[in-house]
Amino acid sequence: MRDSRKALVNARFYGRKSGIRFPHLGIIIDGNNIAAVCDESEIPESIHRIDMQGYNVAPGFIDLLVNGAGGGAFGVTADFADLRVMGDTMLQEGTTGFLAAAPSNTLPMYLKMQEALLNHPSELPVNFMGMHLEGPYFSMEYRGAHREDCVRNCSDEELETLFGHPNHHVSMMSVSPEKISSKQVKYIEDKGIRVSFAHSAASYEETLRFLENSCHSVTHLYNGMPPMHHRKPGHIPAVFRAKPMTGIIVDGVHVSYEMVRMAYEFMPESLYLFTDRFTDCAAMNVSYDDEQDCFVRTATDGRKIICGSALSMIKAVRNSVEYVGISMEKAVQMASYYPAKVLGIDKNVGLLEPGYVANLVAYDDNWQVQRVMMGGTWIYERNN
Repeated sequence: MRDSRKALVNARFYGRKSGIRFPHLGIIIDGNNIAAVCDESEIPESIHRIDMQGYNVAPGFIDLLVNGAGGGAFGVTADFADLRVMGDTMLQEGTTGFLAAAPSNTLPMYLKMQEALLNHPSELPVNFMGMHLEGPYFSMEYRGAHREDCVRNCSDEELETLFGHPNHHVSMMSVSPEKISSKQVKYIEDKGIRVSFAHSAASYEETLRFLENSCHSVTHLYNGMPPMHHRKPGHIPAVFRAKPMTGIIVDGVHVSYEMVRMAYEFMPESLYLFTDRFTDCAAMNVSYDDEQDCFVRTATDGRKIICGSALSMIKAVRNSVEYVGISMEKAVQMASYYPAKVLGIDKNVGLLEPGYVANLVAYDDNWQVQRVMMGGTWIYERNN
């Protein structure tokens, strides 16, 4: 009987937890999963070998907050075609899992997004992992680019309407703890949703209390936070003390590389990468600003407000390595394993280890994604 397994050889593999290194590493894939990681010499002759041409091979990237990509912004338009565009765009960049972000909006608009997802259950992008409701329960003072007419306090009635359907498609929600009660937070978590801290006016003490829950993460370090003060420490020292899983935008615009480096020194085991990327979006008056290399929303008074990056996950990894000085091995974990930990799926996604799903990205030394695998099947190959 023909051996249906395959083995990847001749590559630099990153994203292993065990730390074991072989002189000539090979990865055996059986069906959807990684079956073994071993020296090439131990791969049975019956297994078909795939020459990876010396590429870097890592677990597929997981992006937990994507406002838009490739011209699609589902969390703003609720147009299902936009979600498909986002998914296809990111697959070609090595992102095998993403959360489509919905910035603070009205309840009817959230329900319209939910309806679009429920109406197309078989057409969801293969890398779509759910929605990330970024808001609307945020501080008015630190709302950033979120619409003033949409941020508000939480109500029991709204939560019941939002999450009343058993398949609500929300995987993560960012909140300000002073805008939502602990009982309401528990209600959200009981619906299988990860709760994260963002855009808050909470004190240092309030922030620490919120972060005492090991399931609570921080959406984006530094952004949407008050600066540190010697009498009012604020959020940043609280995050450095509690060390929850914490996202950071490594584009040199939202956060300077020096500040990324400082954060990494404080919390190297819990800082994760995400893009907060956007795309040109007329519905929200968002456009690319080439001077700042990011996306901005033009306010009614003419001010330009930064509201999204121009990153991809492969660029975030590159920036972490080249501009922050983080090792490739660690940067890959920050783009795959650590985001998986935020979602609680790190037991089978995000590492190159036996038993893990074979979601892989292969990229060359110029940071060009060459091949992408999901569930043991190649779903993208770059045409050179």
